[in-house]
Amino acid sequence: MNKRSPNILWIMCDQLRHDCTGFAGHELVQTPNLDTLASQGVVFENTYCASPVCSPARASWLTGLYPHRNGQLDNYSHDLVDEPGRVLHHDCITIGDVLKDHGYRCGIAGPWHLGHDHMPQHGLTDFWCTYSYQGKHPDRLNEYFNQHGINNMYGHGVPDHHEHVQYMRHTAWTDPRQQRTTWTVDRSIEFLKDCDDQPFFLFASIKDPHPVMIVPPDLLNLYPLESIPLDPTWRDPLKGKPRYQFEGRTRVASSVRDRDFLCMMAHYYALITHIDEQVGRLLKYLDQTSRSENTIVVFMSDHGEMLGSHGFVSKRLMYENSVKVPCVIHWPAGLPKNQRIRTPLGGVDLMPTLLNLAGQPVNKEIDGRSVAEAICSKREPTLQPIFSEISYNKASGPENAETAMVLDGNFKYVWHRDDLDELYNLEDDPLEMANLAGHSEQENKIDMMRGTFKDMLQRNGAGPYAWCTQ
Repeated sequence: MNKRSPNILWIMCDQLRHDCTGFAGHELVQTPNLDTLASQGVVFENTYCASPVCSPARASWLTGLYPHRNGQLDNYSHDLVDEPGRVLHHDCITIGDVLKDHGYRCGIAGPWHLGHDHMPQHGLTDFWCTYSYQGKHPDRLNEYFNQHGINNMYGHGVPDHHEHVQYMRHTAWTDPRQQRTTWTVDRSIEFLKDCDDQPFFLFASIKDPHPVMIVPPDLLNLYPLESIPLDPTWRDPLKGKPRYQFEGRTRVASSVRDRDFLCMMAHYYALITHIDEQVGRLLKYLDQTSRSENTIVVFMSDHGEMLGSHGFVSKRLMYENSVKVPCVIHWPAGLPKNQRIRTPLGGVDLMPTLLNLAGQPVNKEIDGRSVAEAICSKREPTLQPIFSEISYNKASGPENAETAMVLDGNFKYVWHRDDLDELYNLEDDPLEMANLAGHSEQENKIDMMRGTFKDMLQRNGAGPYAWCTQ
């Protein structure tokens, strides 16, 4: 291993919408540290997760494999560990495994969420500082709260939580030590303090802005409700859309007042600004320890957030705001500054790209491709179709996946196993209001995009998508 191998700091948020940063053009959300990082690095303007669900998305980012290949079909929880599709296959190779084998010091701070979360694994064994999904095992964040007599605001039944909008609990802290992103950055700096000349890989897993949203009260002042616009599709009647969307548990009830929804949005925006401050603190530590020049910093999210689009919150939909994520790669020693990439980046492409940048091999067949050569040469990668999936729910079982998405050029096709399909022309209809799937003139387009998905399955194995090949 070359002793000049770059360090890698991979910062992954949870449920951060792709357009809710200053560098993405948002006019309200204040993210000065991230904006600086973006201006000095490479911004992927069209990055898509491999599944708009937490655990499957994370597994795909880390392995370069689609969920139906890596086995992480739905979210992990300790009480579901024996249920099929809830745990990353043990024989999957993650970026941590590769880097550990090539002499890196590897660790994680924050949630793992891929199974057996109490147990150091997949190369991240030098520093395993996780919380949540621990079951009967100790939870490091809870231990911290208990040790210091801090009220844990993240539990259920906390009286100060507001939940005017289902699944979007929020409140302001009463003690800054109550905030989990602050804790995660503290632990990340703890990892960095123990690093010497050995190259490192740190997976800084930031659970925010996923609810529960616990925000600094002073940052709420940056976002007065009268300054926040509702999404233009907020009251979408869903004309011509699949029936499951009318019944979806994350569809905002008609009884929710606009003002209550705006209050939730203010907390979401304030929490993003807090994330920015904490990431800034982490980046400042890299500067102070003379590591910035040769550290590849990735900032991104596992999946997106609807935040009122089409009348929904949360994720588990194939709309742009659910499946797209922000993504920045910054490496002063190896990448051009101020580069914007418009070619879509897939949810399996980042792992091989980072390994390629670090000069490390990918010795096992994966689904993703590296775009390292293109961005180092300051050119657009070759355009390829993008795939995403929502694999299954309890009603269908792991043998039958629910939904597949294909993005090819300007068209997005969403193939549902038991519902009306969706087809959108994103150039003419960027808000995805007009479902073209039922239009006879689009039959050839749908056949072509189904064929694109089938070709991918033929290369990689159909798994629970066998119904697509019949």
